[in-house]
Amino acid sequence: MTTRPSERTLTYAEDLRPEDVRALETFLDVQLGRVYEEVGETGETSFAMRSLLRLVCDSAGLLYTLLAVERPERWQRAAIVREWQRLRSTAHEFNHCEGYDRDRWWKQVRHFDASDETAEQDRIHRFADAGPYPESGE
Repeated sequence: MTTRPSERTLTYAEDLRPEDVRALETFLDVQLGRVYEEVGETGETSFAMRSLLRLVCDSAGLLYTLLAVERPERWQRAAIVREWQRLRSTAHEFNHCEGYDRDRWWKQVRHFDASDETAEQDRIHRFADAGPYPESGE
């Protein structure tokens, strides 16, 4: 039995590297390719599979571009989280397949970094303290 080197764990989207995206994209290409081979070249399912493969490629391409930005703006940070979640949730459907390693790096990330997480928690607390409705004069 060979021992695998331990994989690093993602906590935030800022921890993502291009090689993480490449590994997840490759995994999805293999899994979706298997399904595509089963459904064949014609029919609606085939068209849907080709569309899904394009979406995976587009999400990965956007992630590569966004990860290259030195100081991403707020919308870019949000897009990194969203695109990673999109790829990750697509891969999650294949968690029973050979080649899937749930302890690997395609974990869910909810925030870009610790300050983003803190800001979100502060916003939630302010909303909870204020309540969703303005005070009435009754």
